[in-house]
Amino acid sequence: MGVSLGNMTLSPYHRFAIEKEKLWKDLPERERRILVEILGQDTQNPMRVMDIILCANLGSQATIHAALTNLQKAGYLRYTSYKADGRSKFITLSPKSVSLFKRLDRLLVACSQSAEQLAA
Repeated sequence: MGVSLGNMTLSPYHRFAIEKEKLWKDLPERERRILVEILGQDTQNPMRVMDIILCANLGSQATIHAALTNLQKAGYLRYTSYKADGRSKFITLSPKSVSLFKRLDRLLVACSQSAEQLAA
């Protein structure tokens, strides 16, 4: 069933869009996109800092580097050094990021189930 907002009922998708923004509220769009990019990486082959900095679709190298610094300071990212070459660093999601994506997953599932109930 949709969520009622005054005399208007929101569709499950609209509810997801609104609630998703509440979960992301503390993160600028570029930082959100960086987290999603890192989330999409194979856990067996973590992303290097240089890999994300070279993603032209995320902005200039300086802008991406600043966003990575902000994400680390906010507790969303962790850096680990590559043992064979201490100059290379890998980026992994912190427990804070993992928790955020789990909440987004639960929200998506709840909205999907709501849509299925409406269709039935």
